[in-house]
Amino acid sequence: MHKKKTTLLIGILLSAIVLGAVAFIAIDKLFFQQEEPVEITRVDPQQEFINLLAGHAQQIQDQEGILTSITLAQAILESNWGESKLATEGRNLFGIKGEYQKDSVTMPTQEFENNEWITIDAAFRKYPTWFESLDDHAALFLKGTSWDKTKYQGVIKAKDYKTAANALQKAGYATDPGYAEKLIELIEQRNLQAYDQIYDPIRYVKQVDDVGTAKLAKDTRIWSSPPRTKNAKPIDDLAKYGAEKLKIAQEMQVGNGIWYQVKQDKKTLGWVKNNIIQIKTL
Repeated sequence: MHKKKTTLLIGILLSAIVLGAVAFIAIDKLFFQQEEPVEITRVDPQQEFINLLAGHAQQIQDQEGILTSITLAQAILESNWGESKLATEGRNLFGIKGEYQKDSVTMPTQEFENNEWITIDAAFRKYPTWFESLDDHAALFLKGTSWDKTKYQGVIKAKDYKTAANALQKAGYATDPGYAEKLIELIEQRNLQAYDQIYDPIRYVKQVDDVGTAKLAKDTRIWSSPPRTKNAKPIDDLAKYGAEKLKIAQEMQVGNGIWYQVKQDKKTLGWVKNNIIQIKTL
């Protein structure tokens, strides 16, 4: 009898040990199982620099005519992809000397004089952000210098990046005799000329006579003209008119997108993406 009890106790103990081990393994898998390694896609930091500046540079091209490829190539070359001391401490991408709103930073710089490179200390404009640097760079081209207001007109009027780069060289923007060649090489290496196409093609415009209401959407902005057409800018928000009947007066295809020109009563509101309008069947 005693032997049977001992055997029973041993069996119970072994069962408990086995169950405990199974439970431990299950818990370990539930809480401590390692995840599959995740492949991290690294973004090219040089492309990130281009991405950061491209939109603003295209706005400048839209408003002032300065090719985006030239603005980007100069920013890259002058600032070493935004990593130069002047670009990081002074937010100055183009090496423009002087003061900006009475703010400047002194840096050593190389100049090409008498057929040799020399290093001098110079005061450079200091900006709040890189975007002010882009704007000031455009202003320099537009206004010229105190002694020559038309100094950079060849750059502004240029229709392609090679003409613009050579016009910069001729205007004496930089003392480097190979400046134009370096800009052209950068543009072609990084395909920056693609950013000069700032407008999408207008495939058709037609008159329509429909009625609809605004649908809930992430982007309900009203535009002066469809984005990526000349002088397009947001001017209102269609969400304000959602409960009201809207008249659709025109339809336009820009690139691959369809846009509606909407009116309320007799007032033209502007252009909205077609997917945020619910057409009512009359």
